[in-house]
Amino acid sequence: MAHDIPAADTRQTFLREVNLTPLPEVLARWQQFVENWRDNVVPHVDQVLGYAKTHGGEPPHEYADDGGTEDFLDQQRENTAKRQTKTSF
Repeated sequence: MAHDIPAADTRQTFLREVNLTPLPEVLARWQQFVENWRDNVVPHVDQVLGYAKTHGGEPPHEYADDGGTEDFLDQQRENTAKRQTKTSF
């Protein structure tokens, strides 16, 4: 079941919750997450992809890089490194 979750951080969260929380609570929370993803996120992603396909691969204007992408990615890398350090045995 967890192997179907494409994002590593999300997959790890799922596995951690399954092992530390009573199963009915975990399953209810994850069912809500998946239903929200399916109903609200996937259609939006499909719209963005459709736009990009008809505009030479460019995303809609609201997704244009504002110059902060590299800072954001650096912060993500730093956060990931901190999480990995905290979970090391």
